[in-house]
Amino acid sequence: MIISAILVIVSTGLLLWWFWYSCRLILNSPSARDYTKEVAQANELRFLEVQQDLVKASEPRQLHSLEEKLKRDYTLLNYLLEHGPAFLAKTDRLEHRLLMLHFNLMRAWYALSKSRRALQEMTQVIGYFANKMGERCALAAK
Repeated sequence: MIISAILVIVSTGLLLWWFWYSCRLILNSPSARDYTKEVAQANELRFLEVQQDLVKASEPRQLHSLEEKLKRDYTLLNYLLEHGPAFLAKTDRLEHRLLMLHFNLMRAWYALSKSRRALQEMTQVIGYFANKMGERCALAAK
C-alpha cells in the first residue's frame, strides 16, 4: 500500500516535471525570424504592453486588468490559429495543446496566487502563438 502511494506520487511528480520542461523547451526554442511585433500590431494584441506594465503594476486591480488583456489576446490568437485557412497546420498540434494547457494552468495559478510570474508565463505563451501565426502566414504567402 505504501509502495503504491510512493509510486503514484513519484509518477505524478515526473509527469509534472516533464510537462513543465516540455513547455520551457517549446517557449525557449529559437525561430528563424521573430514575427511577434508585426502580428501584435496587425491584430491589436496587448501582450507586449502587458509585459512592460507587469514591472510597474502594484495593485491587484492593475494585475486583474492585465490578466483580462491577456485572456482577450489568447482567445483571439487561439481562434485565428484554429480557424484561419492559412494557419491550419497539423504538425504543431501537440505543441499547441501543451501550451494551451500551460496557459490555462497559469490562469488558474494566477487566480489562486495573484502571481506576477503566472502573468509572465501567460505572456510568453501568447508571444509564442503570435510568432507561430506570423510564421504560418509567411509560409502561406510564398
